[in-house]
Amino acid sequence: MGAAIAAHCANAGLQVDLLDIAPQDGDDKNAVVGGGYDRMVKARPPALMAKSVAKRIRTGNFDDDLGRVAEADWVLEAILEKLEPKRDLAERVEALAKDDAVISSNTSGIPLHQISEGRSESFKRRFLGTHFFNPPRYLKLLEIIPTEDTDEEIVEAVRNFGERVLGKGGVIAKDTPNFIGNRLGSFAGMQAVTYAFENGYSIEEVDAITGPLIGHP
Repeated sequence: MGAAIAAHCANAGLQVDLLDIAPQDGDDKNAVVGGGYDRMVKARPPALMAKSVAKRIRTGNFDDDLGRVAEADWVLEAILEKLEPKRDLAERVEALAKDDAVISSNTSGIPLHQISEGRSESFKRRFLGTHFFNPPRYLKLLEIIPTEDTDEEIVEAVRNFGERVLGKGGVIAKDTPNFIGNRLGSFAGMQAVTYAFENGYSIEEVDAITGPLIGHP
């Protein structure tokens, strides 16, 4: 997901650093980020508006290149959906980021106040959730999730940037598990499964009436 978000930002004319973990085995520390980059370039439907846009994305790894965070105006975390790794990375980012850099997480459901726990007041003031939906080039929704500590000016600036620069429809969500989209999606999915079992629908019948017919992929 991080590579797809990087592609969308590059499409908008931004210079992007795409960083990922360095693998524990092998000599190529950029093997993981390189794999994600290659998949993004080859993605269908295309993540990039043109192949030349990829030149705006500079890759690297957390071991050797995390210092680039010091140059960034916006640091967006999109690592695996586990709380402790996100907290650990937030701590490392805080030590490097500019005092006025916006810091956000692309978590799809972990409460943001849990991720920022233990960070400074300065960090918490400019930290929030920016949840893109996949594929980010094509899905318009951007959930913006402030915590109780997030500065209102930061929230409004991120929403304006998302709408005017990235072409998103920004929706402010509460800092509750799964926010809006995934919260509704989880309920709708479980309701559909329960209804199908109770009424004896086959898998093929469920697919026929809950997919493209009603606008779902």
